[in-house]
Amino acid sequence: MAQKKHCLSQSCANPRKSPPFIGGLFFVHCLFVAIRHSIFLEKKEFAVAVKKNTSNIINRSPWFVSVRGRPELGRQFSYPKKAEADAYQNMLHDKGLIASVRQLETSFQLRIRRKGVRVQRITFDTYAAAEQALRKIESDLSVSIVRDYAIAAQTSFRDIADRYIAEVAPKHKGGEIEIGRLKKILRDQSFVDKPLAALRTEDLQDFIGERLADVRPATVDRDIDVISQTLRYASDVWKIGPAESPLLGLKRPKYFNERDRRLGSGDERRLLEAARADENEYIEPVIILAIETAMRRSEILSFSARDVDFDRRFILLRETKNGQSRKVPLTRRAMSVLRGLPDRGDAPLLKLTANAVKKAFFQRVLPAAGIADLHFHDLRHEAISRFAETGKFELIDLLAISGHRDPRMLQRYAHLCSKKLAQKMDGVEREDEIEEAYIHRGRKRTLRRKCDATFQVANGQAVEVEMSSENVDADPVVFSASVIDFAAIRARRVGGRSE
Repeated sequence: MAQKKHCLSQSCANPRKSPPFIGGLFFVHCLFVAIRHSIFLEKKEFAVAVKKNTSNIINRSPWFVSVRGRPELGRQFSYPKKAEADAYQNMLHDKGLIASVRQLETSFQLRIRRKGVRVQRITFDTYAAAEQALRKIESDLSVSIVRDYAIAAQTSFRDIADRYIAEVAPKHKGGEIEIGRLKKILRDQSFVDKPLAALRTEDLQDFIGERLADVRPATVDRDIDVISQTLRYASDVWKIGPAESPLLGLKRPKYFNERDRRLGSGDERRLLEAARADENEYIEPVIILAIETAMRRSEILSFSARDVDFDRRFILLRETKNGQSRKVPLTRRAMSVLRGLPDRGDAPLLKLTANAVKKAFFQRVLPAAGIADLHFHDLRHEAISRFAETGKFELIDLLAISGHRDPRMLQRYAHLCSKKLAQKMDGVEREDEIEEAYIHRGRKRTLRRKCDATFQVANGQAVEVEMSSENVDADPVVFSASVIDFAAIRARRVGGRSE
């Protein structure tokens, strides 16, 4: 026993000769310390990362001090002046008044913090709007889309509209119309001064309701088009836009403005006579070219004498509505009109502006001709309809004449080409074609006499009708009727029911 204690004491005194399980415990202890230290460092790094990538919504609304029973003593303080609001409340308490301080809910600031991205601060009118914007921004950041939405809080619709008018609209073909619509909106509407971050779908919906009281739905829809184009260009190109577009969920007015006005009997003659007598000598050739070529008004006023090829019978339109040049075939009547016009070199062959055509057509020619509800664009519809009614053109031919890019735009003329389609269907050859005429061989039907006589009332008198039971297909049914006294008729009853 003493020998065992001596050996144990020697092993403890000399660690090199310690038992093997002591070294194993020491290794486990060191491993545990290392893991704990690693976890601590990871938590610290995570905390720093969270601090750098936090987003929150702060209520920065003013403070309001109210006094019970004394509304005239209520005062409002801005968000940074909370200490002044508390001092005012204490002063009221010293006077024996019951005062309270509460924060309004009219301004909420959204703060976005992300590592490597400048801190964004955006102010909203409601907490719901700020929360919705937060979800949108975090969704963008999750896929590495970085946008500074704080600029939208400092930029109004008027700012981007003025820039759009100066830089973008003049480059468009319909730029003058866009500029006119935008200037009217900036002049008459109040929502244009709101920051883009605060612009809501309700603002545009109210605008639609107000405009519908004054103009037609088609006009309101065009106003929304120019607003939409301005907002989207600012968002896509200038990267200035709210977190959520106010166009999302917008209910546009519904309308159907497709016209089917055709020239009636004698309308063309009276129209041309009035145009020939008009003070503007160019209005008559404009009307004739519209009817003969189906060109738009802007296209008729755009080409020069150099664009007319009389040998190959076409006009080269270098600029059209859809942005592509095209060749317009010429009828003999159209060529006769063009040959009679003076050559103006590279200038437009017809010395007219769009406004001059509008005034001459609507204010002088139509009243003189006694024609109502006719638009100049109806002449283009008249021309295409006439070509389609001849049965000589397919839809692809009409597409080349009219210049439409989408064949669906000509579906309204498809029924006018049905005769040509029927003739083509007759021309399809079949190997087992049968030439004999069709004879209907339906089932023979006979009338069976239900009773000897049936009665019906005609003109207040009873009529006795007798029907033959002969074959209906072979011979027609023979009816013989004699007027009898209604009082002499007795209803026969079978099983308690009138027969």
